Amino acid sequence: MPSEPLLKIENIGVFHGTFQAIWGLSLEVRRDEACALIGANTAGKSTLLDTITGILHPSTGSIQFLGQEISHLDPFQIVDLGITQVPEGRRLFPEMTVLENLIMGSYTPNARKHRKENLERAFELFPKLKDRQKQLAKTMSGGEQQMVAIGRGLMAHPQLIMIDELSLGLAPIIVDEIFRTIHKIKA
Repeated sequence: MPSEPLLKIENIGVFHGTFQAIWGLSLEVRRDEACALIGANTAGKSTLLDTITGILHPSTGSIQFLGQEISHLDPFQIVDLGITQVPEGRRLFPEMTVLENLIMGSYTPNARKHRKENLERAFELFPKLKDRQKQLAKTMSGGEQQMVAIGRGLMAHPQLIMIDELSLGLAPIIVDEIFRTIHKIKA
């Protein structure tokens, strides 16, 4: 018998102003499952992630996380429940160090309780970050910045991590390294 879904989306519709970006979308994600959204630019992939994380709210349908309705919660409430998003373009704080960027991911009460273990986990997954924790984020390569962005997402102590445009603009060797790390995170 299949496990209960971690995330359940039923028949959502989402607007950007007067433009409808998503119509009647439904999907389920279960624990220990990796899921990829594939589609053309402007197909609504980023809009869906922004809706799950509360940046946007659906006009119709529902989003449930661990059986709790989250469709109209604010982003900080959704992060505190255990969902985090690594945004497209990484959106690091360029004038802050690697360590400061990572710490920014652990601002919710639950994440603060697990800050030390999550920081150790981020450094275990991305050893380069431990060596460069005092380096300014803006001085790092795109692949290293993506590692910081994923590490920052892990600092939130998530049960569900969503990564938007994981490989955008990265060299193939870095993409392979990041995909191997994603596999470790999933395991």
